[in-house]
Amino acid sequence: MMGSMLYPCTTVLVGRALTVDGSIIHAHNEDMGNRTVGRLWKVQSDLSTEPDSIWVPYVTIPELGEKLGYWASGNTSQVQKDELNNATLPYDNILVGMNEAGLTMSCNWMYSKDEVLEEKGVRRYAIRQLILERCSSASEAVTMIGNLIDTYGQADWGGLTYVLADKNEGWIVETTTHCWVAKKLKDYEIIAIANRYTIEEDFDLSSKNLIQYATDKKWYDPADGNFNFKNVYGDQEYMNEKYDKDREERVYQLLNEKKGNIRPVDLMTVLRDRYNNTDEYTSPTTFEPDRLTCRERDAKRPICTNLCQSSFVAHLRQNLPVEYGSVFWYTMATPAYGPYFPIYPFGSEIDKPFSLDNPDETESSAWWTYRHLQQIIDISDEETIDRTRKEAGEITEAIKEKQSDREKKLQDYINSGKILQAREIANKQSTQSAQKSLQYAKTVVKR
Repeated sequence: MMGSMLYPCTTVLVGRALTVDGSIIHAHNEDMGNRTVGRLWKVQSDLSTEPDSIWVPYVTIPELGEKLGYWASGNTSQVQKDELNNATLPYDNILVGMNEAGLTMSCNWMYSKDEVLEEKGVRRYAIRQLILERCSSASEAVTMIGNLIDTYGQADWGGLTYVLADKNEGWIVETTTHCWVAKKLKDYEIIAIANRYTIEEDFDLSSKNLIQYATDKKWYDPADGNFNFKNVYGDQEYMNEKYDKDREERVYQLLNEKKGNIRPVDLMTVLRDRYNNTDEYTSPTTFEPDRLTCRERDAKRPICTNLCQSSFVAHLRQNLPVEYGSVFWYTMATPAYGPYFPIYPFGSEIDKPFSLDNPDETESSAWWTYRHLQQIIDISDEETIDRTRKEAGEITEAIKEKQSDREKKLQDYINSGKILQAREIANKQSTQSAQKSLQYAKTVVKR
């Protein structure tokens, strides 16, 4: 089964009462496989008049006019194709991102009992792009996802969890081909998501036909007791595997003692974790630790693996203007060795190597530099692995130390109405930090 091997991402949401500064934190490893070439790019806002409708794979939907600008991370044209007929499609390459309203989005592969609609309904890539283009808040994105699935159905795969956050709230939306449920992040809550449904009896919103559809399919009988989404809609082969449970439990182990003082760097530690400093430490593997391979080898699946295409930690601060209060800390390939750098919602530039859309440009692509870094260090001795992890963390910390001074300048410019100057500072911070991160990767690769 294609879905049993691919897309084993890990996501974490942290409520504002548990963070050191009252922010919401959204963290994610995008595990697309170690040969799925990635890129980071900016799409500017579009205020032009659009036609009354627009085609996205595989339906025609109403056009709402103005499009928000956004940062996106996702696939190059190598995988910008329909899985069924190999045709290149529009709205078909975004995996994660943050828009100019400070809304962040990620997505995890799930397994449901629902049917698969091949080329019928709205494709997941289209939903992700529409979220960034059209939604100014996490709650707006929940509404849009629900409306799309209720109206058209979800195409090509019957199970996904969308994770959404802005500076005011976080949501998870667990979906099948025809139905969905949504749960709002509580202030005192940590939500860890691997690749099994997490919503059971407690949810805030759902599709109107949720229970009736399950009853008609004979998945649920009201006489059996309370409705439990995970048990009713989840494919039970995948709802209780160590492959997922171990990652979820490890997130809580790493964060529980830090509740009330959780910082973005703590989420970076989570995303870089291979059971470090424990008896269960898992060395980097030369094989790709997808679900089937781990079953066959009886291998433990840590959070950080060679499957990672990109990694981010979104720091969403309610008490600051969204232009710089929402920060998308990002790195390419495995987060174990690549220093994170900040991206701001209203920033508009990143160096060309990060945005290259040609998967074969292995020499000039930033993504390939980070991937080569991962491949080299993964097969090194433990001393080299530890040194590289430490150096990458120190570079991230050095970048962060300069953040407060530059953000003060940003605030001064924004308060004075000098938006262009503020954007220049945001671009400078992101560009210089990205260059520093990339230069480290190049230096280690050449050692």
